[in-house]
Amino acid sequence: MSVPATTFEEVIVKKRYALTAIAVGVLQTQQVLAYVQPVAVTGSVPIETQVMPAMGGLQATLAEILTTETQIGTAIVQASDKQVAVISEAARAQREADIFGRQTERLERAREQYSVADSICSESASGVAATVGKVSRAQTAVLASGAGVGSAVVQKTIASEPVASRQGGYRSAAMHAQYCTQSESAQYGGTDLCPQVSSLPGGDIEMRSLIDGAGAVGKAPDLTFNQDQVDAGMAYMKNSARHDGGRAPGKGDIQSATGREYQGLMTQYKAIQSAATQPQLDIIAASQANPATQEALQEALQNPSAAEYFASTGSQQAQRTGVMSEREFEAFEVGRRYANTAYETDLQALSGDNLIRELVRVQSLGNWLQLGLKNDQRQANIIAGQQLALAADAKYVPQLQELGAKMSSGVTAHEN
Repeated sequence: MSVPATTFEEVIVKKRYALTAIAVGVLQTQQVLAYVQPVAVTGSVPIETQVMPAMGGLQATLAEILTTETQIGTAIVQASDKQVAVISEAARAQREADIFGRQTERLERAREQYSVADSICSESASGVAATVGKVSRAQTAVLASGAGVGSAVVQKTIASEPVASRQGGYRSAAMHAQYCTQSESAQYGGTDLCPQVSSLPGGDIEMRSLIDGAGAVGKAPDLTFNQDQVDAGMAYMKNSARHDGGRAPGKGDIQSATGREYQGLMTQYKAIQSAATQPQLDIIAASQANPATQEALQEALQNPSAAEYFASTGSQQAQRTGVMSEREFEAFEVGRRYANTAYETDLQALSGDNLIRELVRVQSLGNWLQLGLKNDQRQANIIAGQQLALAADAKYVPQLQELGAKMSSGVTAHEN
């Protein structure tokens, strides 16, 4: 019998179906056996030889990672602790600095308000200015009478009553013998009018005897005079402003009409002389050592800058006795602030109320000096008025006397 012919594709498909059925059967058979028959695995070569060593290496790596992370965490914690400590220390330091700053500020305010500066002596010195002025003014009247003069010749010339002009010339010549100059000694030295060159040459004829004090030519100015310089200043005043215009009348002379007229003219002349001599007497009195300055000078010299200025500028008389004149007192008060570089150090050390007090004190000193200038100007105005009166006398008195004589004789002038 013959077998039907089939295609190649059909054969292949049939084989695939057969193989699939066999595979399904085998799998079903194994599944049924797995559930039915349990097994226990006691060892595995791949696990022991490959997996476990790999797991051991992995565990070591993880342990190292854990150790590293622990160390990192510890370092972070320690760093945080350090940062906290630094921040706390910085905050504490800032608090202490703030506290110290506030304490310093309070102490500085207290120092400014309650501390006593070294220049406090300046206030004491300025406080005696009025007393110094009073003593100086009183001394002016003493000098005008001739008292307070050491030289007997000068004192007699000033204190005596007026004499005739000729006799007054004799007195001036005798007085000048104490002040003979080098040139005069060359001309008539050795005589009673110039025994020798004086240590105060020209003291009775030079104005510097009033301004700088009599002495050798070229000497440094003295604002506090010694007794010899005071005598020389008084001699200059006598020669320059208190002339002898005529003798003083006696009792017999004064009883006559002419004597009365003479005395009246002499009285008027003395009044003019008083005005002429007053400025000179004032400056001589202001140049004498004034006891009221002693305590103030002692206190002022406690200030190093004031002591330094006094040592370099003080007159010999003031440095020797510790007493200065009114002129030197005022010059000292002004100069030690303006012409004294050491005062700048004192000024820089002042602040607050102390600085304000010093500024007020300097302004007050300026006001005091301006008051003195005002008084001097008043005195100058008085003298200027008297000079105007003398000029009017020279112009109108002769005319009035002439017309008065005509009126007495009955002469009448007709109007043109």
